[in-house]
Amino acid sequence: MTAHPLLRVHDLGVDFTAPDGSALHAVRGVSFTLERGETLAVVGESGSGKSTTALALNRMLPGTGRITTGTVHLDGQDLTAATEPELRTVRGARIGMVFQDPMTALNPVLTAGAHIEEVLRAHGHHDRAARRAHAVDLLGRVGIPEPRRRAADHPHRFSGGQRQRILIAMALAGEPDVLLADEPTTALDATVQDRILTLLGDLNRETGTALVLITHNMGVVARSCARVLVMYGGTVVEDGPTAQVLTRPRHPYTAGLLAAVPRLSTPSGTRLTGIPGSPPDLALLGPGCAFADRCTLVEDRCRTAAPPLAPAGDGVRVACPPAARRAEPLPAPATPVPLRRPAPGAVVLEAEGLRKTYRGRGIGRSPAPALDGVSLTLAAGETLGIVGESGSGKSTLARILAHAHRADAGTLRLRGEDITRPSRRTLHTVRRQVQMVFQDPYASLNPRMTVGEIVAEPLIAFGLGDRAARAARVADLLRRAGLDPEAAGRHPRAFSGGQRQRVGIARALAPEPSVLVCDEPVSALDVSVQAQIVGLLTDLQRDLGLALVFIAHDLAVVRQVSHRIAVMHKGRIVETGPADEICDHPRDPYTRTLLAAAPDPVPVPHRERAADRRTGVPA
Repeated sequence: MTAHPLLRVHDLGVDFTAPDGSALHAVRGVSFTLERGETLAVVGESGSGKSTTALALNRMLPGTGRITTGTVHLDGQDLTAATEPELRTVRGARIGMVFQDPMTALNPVLTAGAHIEEVLRAHGHHDRAARRAHAVDLLGRVGIPEPRRRAADHPHRFSGGQRQRILIAMALAGEPDVLLADEPTTALDATVQDRILTLLGDLNRETGTALVLITHNMGVVARSCARVLVMYGGTVVEDGPTAQVLTRPRHPYTAGLLAAVPRLSTPSGTRLTGIPGSPPDLALLGPGCAFADRCTLVEDRCRTAAPPLAPAGDGVRVACPPAARRAEPLPAPATPVPLRRPAPGAVVLEAEGLRKTYRGRGIGRSPAPALDGVSLTLAAGETLGIVGESGSGKSTLARILAHAHRADAGTLRLRGEDITRPSRRTLHTVRRQVQMVFQDPYASLNPRMTVGEIVAEPLIAFGLGDRAARAARVADLLRRAGLDPEAAGRHPRAFSGGQRQRVGIARALAPEPSVLVCDEPVSALDVSVQAQIVGLLTDLQRDLGLALVFIAHDLAVVRQVSHRIAVMHKGRIVETGPADEICDHPRDPYTRTLLAAAPDPVPVPHRERAADRRTGVPA
C-alpha cells in the first residue's frame, strides 16, 4: 500500500450554467479513493452525474461546466489546480478515457490505425514503423478482425461495437495508470463484451492499471469490479464491495435498480419492475434527499436535509438514515411471477430463403453475404426474439421485414400474400402494416418537429383521419406510450432517452400496424427505463394483438420478452425454438457461446462459466 492512494477525490462539486443563468448542480460532494490495481464501478440512471464525474477527473468538462468545490489528486498531484500544459502530460499517459459515443469521439477523416498512432506520437513514440506495428497489435488485442487490413479503414466502415473497440485501443495505447471507461460495452454483443472485459481485467492484473467503469449494466459490474459507487441526483447514495451492494442493497434506489435488471435465469414473460417516477430536474433540486419523491422509505426529515453517507455494515456506506437503521438490508429482488402470454394465432409474417449480399467496398473486397437463406414465421400476438453478434444479419433482416431494404432472393409473405416484390400500392399497404422502432431514440426523431408532429406524420402519410381526428389519435397514442398528451407541443430535445423511445413507439403504432419490428430498442437505455419500455411493449402487444420482432444483444432481455428465439450467426439462423428451451438447453455451439458470455448480475467468479465457453465456437 502506498502512502497515499493513486487517485483521491474529495467533496467534488460540478455546476453547469443554464440558459437563464441559473446553476445546475450536476455533481455534489462526491468523494472516493482508488488504489493501484483497484476496480471501481460507478452506476446510476442517466443524469445521475456518472459521466460528469469522470470528465471532471480529467478536467474535460464541456460547455459551461466547472468544478466548484473539492479536489482531485492523482498520485499526490492536485489536478484541480493544474495548468493546461500539466494536464496534457496527464491525459492519455496517466489517465486514459474511453468515451461512450464512438462516432463523436472518432475523427471521420482518420483511419483506425492513424487514431492510435496519433496517441502514440503524442506520448513520445517517434518511430513511425513501430507506431504502425503497435497500432495493429492493439487493434488485434481488442478484437478487430484482420487488424493489419482494417487499420487502413475509416470509422464509417466499422460497426458501432468495432468503433468502441478502436476507442479502447486508443485509451490503452498510452499505458495509463487510471482508465476511465464510460459505458465501454453498451453497444457490444455479449461475446465481444466478454472479450473486452477480459482484456480490461488482464490489463488491470498485469500492469496495475486502476479501472473506473461507468455503466448501467449490473452484469458487467458483477463481472469486472470489486467496488461499487451508486449515484443519484449528482450524489453518492451507496458504496461498498460489489458482492454486498449487488446481493444485499441498503439504499432503496440501489434495490430499485437491481429489481429492474433482467436475469438470464428467469423464465420467458417475466415482468420486471422499473423505478416509479423520473430522475430529478437538476435546476429544481431542494435541500433534502434527491430520491425522496420516488422513495418507499421516505420520512419528513428526508425532504429538509440531504443525508450523509454513513456506515451500514460489511464495508457498505449508505446515504439513507431509514435504511441504515434497518436490522436487515433491503431484500434482493425476488423473481417476479411470469405473465400470462396470449397463445399465438394465425401466421402474420413469413419469410422463406431470404438472401442479401452487400457488394464489396474498396479494391480487392469480396461481396459480403448479410443474409444466407433465412426462413422464419411470426404469428399474431407472438414475440420472436432475434439474437446474434454484430454482423450476424439481425438489422439487415429487420430492414427487409419492414421493406426498408429489398432481399436479393427468397420470399416474404404478409398474411399469406407475397410481398417480396410489391407494387407501389401494395408497398404502401405493407409499410402501414409493418412498422419499425429504431435503436437510437436520439437519431430517429426529427429535432425540428414537435412530438405531436412526429407521431402524426404516419397518419398524414397514410391519409388517416382529418386534423381533429389526428389530434385525438396523437393524444391517445402518447397516453398509451406513458407520456403526457400535453407534451405534444414540445421538441425531442426536451425529453430523456427513454421518453424519446416512447415517442418512437407511439409513432410506430400510429397507423395501427399488425407487426412491430424493434431493432435494439432498449440497448441505449438505463436498466430502470429499459424495464419500463419492455413492459410497455408487452402491454401494447397484449392490448392490441401485435406481432413483435424483438432484436437485441442482451439475451436476458430477449428471453424476458419473447415466446420464441432465433439465433443468427453469419447470416443464418443456427437455432430456433421456445425462449426457455433455447436459454436453458441450447444445442448449437454458437448459442452456448452467447449464453456463456452473457454477464450475470450475481457476483460470482466468472471463470466458473469458462468451461461452457470452451464448448462454443469463435466469433
